Amino acid sequence: MIIATAGHVDHGKTTLVQSLTGVDTDRLAEEKRRGMTIDLGFAYADLGIDLGHGHGLSPGLDPSAAAGGRSSEPLGFVGVPGHGRFMRNMLAGVAAIDAALLVVAADDGPMPQTREHLAILALLGVPQLVVALTKADRVGADRLAEARIELAALLAGGPYALAPVFALATPSGVGVAALRQHLAEEARRLAQLRLAGQCLGHFRLAIDRSFTLAGAGRIVTGAVLSGRVQVGDAVIVSPHGTAARVRSLQAQNQRADAAHTGQRCALNLIGPELKRAEPVRGDWLVAAAAHAPTDRLDVWLHALASEARPLTERALLQLHLGAAAVNATVSALDAAALAPGQAGWARLLLDRPVASVHGDRFVLRDAAANRTVAGGRVVDPFGPARGRSRPARLVQLAALGLPGPAHTLTALLDRSPDGIDLAHFAQGRNLRADELDHLLQTLAVQRIASAAGPLGLSSAHSQTWRHRVLATLDDWHARQPDNLGPDEPALRAQLGGVASAAARAVLRATLAALVEAGLVVREGLRHRRSGHQAQLAETDRALLARVVAQLHPAGLRPPLVGVLATALGLPLPALLADLGRLAQQGLLVRVATNRYYLPQTVAALTGHARALANESPDGSYDAAGYRDRTGIGRNLTVQVLEFLDRAGLSRFDGLRHHPLG
Repeated sequence: MIIATAGHVDHGKTTLVQSLTGVDTDRLAEEKRRGMTIDLGFAYADLGIDLGHGHGLSPGLDPSAAAGGRSSEPLGFVGVPGHGRFMRNMLAGVAAIDAALLVVAADDGPMPQTREHLAILALLGVPQLVVALTKADRVGADRLAEARIELAALLAGGPYALAPVFALATPSGVGVAALRQHLAEEARRLAQLRLAGQCLGHFRLAIDRSFTLAGAGRIVTGAVLSGRVQVGDAVIVSPHGTAARVRSLQAQNQRADAAHTGQRCALNLIGPELKRAEPVRGDWLVAAAAHAPTDRLDVWLHALASEARPLTERALLQLHLGAAAVNATVSALDAAALAPGQAGWARLLLDRPVASVHGDRFVLRDAAANRTVAGGRVVDPFGPARGRSRPARLVQLAALGLPGPAHTLTALLDRSPDGIDLAHFAQGRNLRADELDHLLQTLAVQRIASAAGPLGLSSAHSQTWRHRVLATLDDWHARQPDNLGPDEPALRAQLGGVASAAARAVLRATLAALVEAGLVVREGLRHRRSGHQAQLAETDRALLARVVAQLHPAGLRPPLVGVLATALGLPLPALLADLGRLAQQGLLVRVATNRYYLPQTVAALTGHARALANESPDGSYDAAGYRDRTGIGRNLTVQVLEFLDRAGLSRFDGLRHHPLG
């Protein structure tokens, strides 16, 4: 459990932490000289908090091993400055805490920084607040009662209205034992909540300190927001992309093999890239899969009621997210402006990238960093560059803002007949591959392969696609009984609304499922209902039989049309007209100007291409490999590969071919 102090300057935050832990968190010489906290300080107290059976670790991992052999975990305290000039440091310290200890001196009562710190804690969604009413021994009973009334009025109507208040006299220790007992009980409760399954997502740590240590090298410290990390793991310093490896670590001030969500930890990093780009406060240390810097955040924003003016279009503010502070241009998405006390959708355009995911909490301060203006949570860390305020986008944001990935995914799938980008969804929600797989299985989501990555399609939309395709094929056969069936471009045209890459991928998946179910037959490039046969005129049927007799034995190297005309004893112009008509009906396939194939032979050509791609590490193949595999020679290989590209069955990148569909 991580607890941060909060409150006005000189109200006794550092003294209180020292009473609880025995550690003076003012570590800087200037802090000692001025008697005032300037930067973050850290202390730990072992109150015998039982780690439990797993304590949020992955199944099968011994908690005592992850904790360096101990069975209990100390509480972590973050001492923050109370002076307004050091608010940036305070914000870096409360980025990922489980509870806040609001310190209010009984003689002064709530002061300006008390109110601003309290507003910040609420904006950041800090789940618990405990109030320490310090210097109780310096006032009489009447003033102490008055201070309690002032605190109750300050907290009333907010998320911390029921926060417990402890009257303390820290020099003598009066009240400290009761406060320590309360914190220990809350830590035990939190430990139980974090049993097995709470270390969700990829590892993310907000770096609040970075320094070098003689004999060890680079050390970074911070709070783990999600996932877990262990010695030997490869990590990325984001947003810069610096690669490193964890040589050793401490969790909650104790040497350990692993650290997890809800712990403060220090990590000794090694790697040649660290010399080129040293980590600094505000950076993130993440698993490689979580490295996705962004400078566009779509957020749910709450403007403080204390503001005198509304947040107008393109207001320039300072964003505090994690331990980072960056400039942000704010634009409301569903209104011209955001009035004081109101909440709504907004776009934050940043002057430099950050590493953010859905659910991250943040605070906005004015450009001069004099006051807190607003705050909220990130809903989409990868907001689209265009169409940010369109009605459809606002509906999508409402779905993205639902609690829990299952509710969000269900809502997105319901409104997405062409499926959704699963990789994009998982990246934004910081879901590991196994977490995404479990979610898809639970919701019975169909996974569809596409060139841009996997798509997810709801079962309802999948059924709609099947019905539409079957109905379109039935209509095609009724109108053109002499035609084998449409190829994919013709089918797309008949269906309508299949222009996007996602829709084309869903159509291909639907056709494949219908073929597997025996409801549709694929012949070459054409598709037909299983019971349909092209109704040909007697002359065409006879001609087709003679052509098949010539093409079938030739396999992958059918004769040129001139050779075919001689073999059939037909004039070349007449044969070309007949072959063109049969190709239009789908009974033959024109691969080149001078060569026709049977549909089943075209299927064999595509099969060889897929087999080659499957054998290649990058899923591609070149002309030489295709020539050697098929044995059709160089010139015919070029014609076949160009045909596959034209037909949308492959894509040529200038060097190699990639199968599609």
